[in-house]
Amino acid sequence: MRHIINLIGPPVSGKSTIIRELKTLLPVYHVLAINDFRRRQEETTPDRETTAWNQLWLEALKSEYCIIESTGTSPHLGMILDRLWRAPGTNILTVALKATPRIRRQREEQRRWSDYQQLPHYEAPSGRPWRPVSGMSIAISVDTGKLLPAQTAALLFEQLPADFLE
Repeated sequence: MRHIINLIGPPVSGKSTIIRELKTLLPVYHVLAINDFRRRQEETTPDRETTAWNQLWLEALKSEYCIIESTGTSPHLGMILDRLWRAPGTNILTVALKATPRIRRQREEQRRWSDYQQLPHYEAPSGRPWRPVSGMSIAISVDTGKLLPAQTAALLFEQLPADFLE
């Protein structure tokens, strides 16, 4: 069986931070962050964006346990989840992380002062509210501004179905 945690949320909602904490609880899970696949591309074009998503999909097919990290707004995500869902023995659980606009602004300001490099991508136009790909069923939703990252990861871990735990 293949188990995929599709972890989505708007930029600066804490996805990478929560995943770091989750990895201590779920060490067998391989993290597939779309930004890692984007960084491998030599240039930022719509074709390279498609290539990055295809590479993520191929890695997910090889993995028995993985966490896919993205904003959840790309139509590419909907397509690869559909393809993965059709693969025999695949379970997909979507987790949405949310944070208030105030918390996200604070985190964005912290990023400005760090060496964080935001990658350009072709998902949602800036200035619009965050909305995941339509038709995506969200099983778990957590506000990351209310708990510490380790507490949020523990809460998510407790809510995972038993078959997602090794």
